[in-house]
Amino acid sequence: MSSSTPSSNETLDQQRDSKSEWNDTEARRESSLEATDQTSRLPFPRLISAYLCLAAIYFISILDINSVATALPSISHSLDAGSTITWTGTAYVMGQTAFQPLYGRLSDIFGRKVVLMACIAFLIVGDLLCGFAQNVIWLYTCRALSGIGGGGISSLVQITASDLVSLKDRGKYQGILSCAIGLGAATGPFIAAGIMKNSPEGWRWIFWVPPILAAVCMVIMYFYLPLKPVTGSWTEKVRKIDWFGLFTVVTGVLFLIIPINSGGSIFPWNSALVITLLVLGGTLVILFGVVEIWIAKIPMIPLRLFNQLSTSVIYLQSALYNGVWQIDLYFLPMYFQDVRGYSPLKNAMLMLPLLITQSAGGIVAGQITSKLARPGPVIYGGLVLWTLGAGLKVIFSRDTPVAVYVVSLIIEGAGVGFILQPALVALQALSRPEDRAVATSTRNLMRMLGSVFSLAVATTVQFESMKSSLSDDIPSTLRTRVIDGSWQRGEAGSEMWESDILDAKYHGVRAVFIMMVPMMAACLLGCAFIPNVRLKGDAKSNDTKEKPREP
Repeated sequence: MSSSTPSSNETLDQQRDSKSEWNDTEARRESSLEATDQTSRLPFPRLISAYLCLAAIYFISILDINSVATALPSISHSLDAGSTITWTGTAYVMGQTAFQPLYGRLSDIFGRKVVLMACIAFLIVGDLLCGFAQNVIWLYTCRALSGIGGGGISSLVQITASDLVSLKDRGKYQGILSCAIGLGAATGPFIAAGIMKNSPEGWRWIFWVPPILAAVCMVIMYFYLPLKPVTGSWTEKVRKIDWFGLFTVVTGVLFLIIPINSGGSIFPWNSALVITLLVLGGTLVILFGVVEIWIAKIPMIPLRLFNQLSTSVIYLQSALYNGVWQIDLYFLPMYFQDVRGYSPLKNAMLMLPLLITQSAGGIVAGQITSKLARPGPVIYGGLVLWTLGAGLKVIFSRDTPVAVYVVSLIIEGAGVGFILQPALVALQALSRPEDRAVATSTRNLMRMLGSVFSLAVATTVQFESMKSSLSDDIPSTLRTRVIDGSWQRGEAGSEMWESDILDAKYHGVRAVFIMMVPMMAACLLGCAFIPNVRLKGDAKSNDTKEKPREP
């Protein structure tokens, strides 16, 4: 018995060594085909200029998302969109998610700056055309173009930031990007309200303002973002693209997103269209995996990214907590306005504790991470705060004091700020240097997929819970109007049933709040599998050549 144990351990060690050697060979093979070291260490003034450029375009992208969401009722009325107006957001998410796997690998092949500029161009063109939209098909198509650009901006800003400073020093400058995210999310609704206040067609300027700002930012970025070019002709670079993988992943993700977003609302879940798209989407995603393993010379998503337990857990956590984050942004305004009856302006003010604290938390988290040279304490503490904040929302009722909202959202906002950027730093530290770009875009893909699936599930949970909570005494015609969303608070003839209706709406939203708690608890438990990896700086080690190790 005792003699068999060392033999077994020796076999396991040999298997691990063989697996590591295979991964090294695969990485070197891809590196010889396409990898160019794009690390750029700049003097402090130029570094700050570059970071400010990245923060500015990040701010514009976040502003674009949050201001448009506020204008949806006005857009729906102007274009006679009806209940399909939700496709404004769905189309954006489709473009953002479907093309997410491309950004990391394309930036390896063509260079960060080229791909980032192309993404900004997509945002500019898409938003400008949205502002001129004369019908909903025009609007939704162009909004998908904006999503392609917005998704690319999110990934390329994070990838480029990792090129500018070492992982150890990343936290010192992280606050610049955190402020951009928080300011974009917090000011978007107020800017939209101010624009629409003076004109019924003011919503068009909500689409025109971001591209004007983005165009100015693009010009400045051209001069102040000095990134290394990638050698090789355009013909050689185009040949390196995994075209088969690109087609299967984009088409497969699109075929999955459309039924997930539309099932149960626009189309019945058991409809032939929904089932067909789900089957085709799933098949194409499986085919994409086959292409990446056996066919692609330079895979869009190398399968070795998932060979390590710690990084796989981070990808899973990213999907779960980003789903919770998107649920917050969608269902908290629903709770404040539909259940509590607050105005859109008061709703925006009540969301500020969450958004501003997230920004401040990101700044603090960056400094702590840089000081400790380890992201673990910040990530663990952030998930504790986020889980606590999610749990506190379960106690929200129809007469909760405003102070309770503020305290709970401050706690949750701090947790969000402590997670989003430090978790990315941990992932990059645990990934091979040559994989950091594709690891970043893969994490963003998981975040987007988590948002899509979580919002679909949350919407179903809210609808079914609200529907089952409606009193049987409510007249059938009024009940139907509540279920299809056409009922409004204070309607003539529904006064005696208003309290029962609001109770049902409250139970629907509360069911969603309860759903978020186990999602965050799963993220917290996942920390047991993430090592407190040491972040290396340029002075002690060469981050661009040395392979990461888990302590």
